[in-house]
Amino acid sequence: MSLVSIINNYPKFQLLSPAIKSIIETVTKGENVSFSRVTIIAAGDPVLNRLKKQYFHDDVLTDTISFNFNEPGEAIEGEIYISIDRIKDNARRFDNTFQQELILVILHSILHLIGYNDQHPDEKLQMERLQQRYLHQIHVKRLFRVFKK
Repeated sequence: MSLVSIINNYPKFQLLSPAIKSIIETVTKGENVSFSRVTIIAAGDPVLNRLKKQYFHDDVLTDTISFNFNEPGEAIEGEIYISIDRIKDNARRFDNTFQQELILVILHSILHLIGYNDQHPDEKLQMERLQQRYLHQIHVKRLFRVFKK
């Protein structure tokens, strides 16, 4: 299993490591790839908007940004930033639970690290199919914790 690090930079919110590892293992087995290190950073809209402007020259809100650090042929290493604000909004907009939307965003991000793209309609369709396939294979009870204080 790869080394998975989680950085919780969203107030009163914590991603739970066992569930994240389970999601990554599901995709790793399904795609027959290996990960060496994955860092997932839970943050809010301001952080992802700043990254989007800095690295992609695009002033938009986004639910996830993935950075791949490995060379071709090496085990996959990368960082995934997820916006808890966007995921909450998407869950409401698409009539999903927050947890289901969070899983979809994590799956989407992992697929990007593996090398899948979604810039063209056929690529986007392929990623959506893979996300749905893995979503149905994942059975995590608790992916996150919210603190009241």
